[in-house]
Amino acid sequence: MTFLALIIALVLLQLWGSGDCAHRDNWFYNWRYRVGQWSTSPAIQLAAAVLAPAVLAQLLLNALEPVLFGLLWIGLAVWLLLYSLGRGDFRGLMERYRSQCRAADFEGAYLGTLVELGGDTREPPLQSFAQVDDVIECGFLYEGYQRWFAPVFYFVLFGPAAALAYRLLQLCGDPHATGPAARVLFLADWAPARLLALAFALTGDFVASRDDLLDSVLEVRAQADQVLCQVGVAAVGSAPPPDAAVDETAYGAWAAQRNRETAGLLWRSAICWVAVLALLVLFL
Repeated sequence: MTFLALIIALVLLQLWGSGDCAHRDNWFYNWRYRVGQWSTSPAIQLAAAVLAPAVLAQLLLNALEPVLFGLLWIGLAVWLLLYSLGRGDFRGLMERYRSQCRAADFEGAYLGTLVELGGDTREPPLQSFAQVDDVIECGFLYEGYQRWFAPVFYFVLFGPAAALAYRLLQLCGDPHATGPAARVLFLADWAPARLLALAFALTGDFVASRDDLLDSVLEVRAQADQVLCQVGVAAVGSAPPPDAAVDETAYGAWAAQRNRETAGLLWRSAICWVAVLALLVLFL
């Protein structure tokens, strides 16, 4: 039933374009605020905020599993997975960034797109349009990972409640913090990020990215965004034209094309892992 719920959720996602209809997070922010009033320990706050809804969801799933041949279980599992997927219009954001690149509007990309991807504009400003593009491309790779691959990974491995817990953990996390949420998120991202990096290498330029993939496996302390950036950029395998270093327009045209290739890499990687899951369901 898990694989059927996954397929239904992915079909609905393709039909709707995004899962925004299921993304209502005010209840969680209100719950997290209440938890913060009960305890001053960040670790206890995180555990209560994330685990309590996940445990409640699991109890409800267990109660619904024998009802109507599991149809209610499938319906709730589909809704939980849709809720657990990433927020916002990812494809629209990539298209807007490509338009900014073609217009050589890297300042607009820095102030707009980078912020939407969770980048920190409080850090020292980037010195060139090439640096802006590199940071944003890496941001797209991690955003593509955390919005679909990680929730699906935990959905298939541990069930819908685990996918919900991952999304709530992301909602708790501050990408620029080092608290308990960031540490738990590092552990939660460790395995799925490297599996997606493997898919990047297999569906992209394997020769160019295999060494980076091996380095990411051996460097166990590397953050998920670093792993995905290192392997993903190599797997895209695109080099800027010779005049791009001094010509913003030429670099912008190349950056737009590279972003399109990044989107293709994410799509091929998704198809790769859905095919792997289908084979596992058939033969196991």
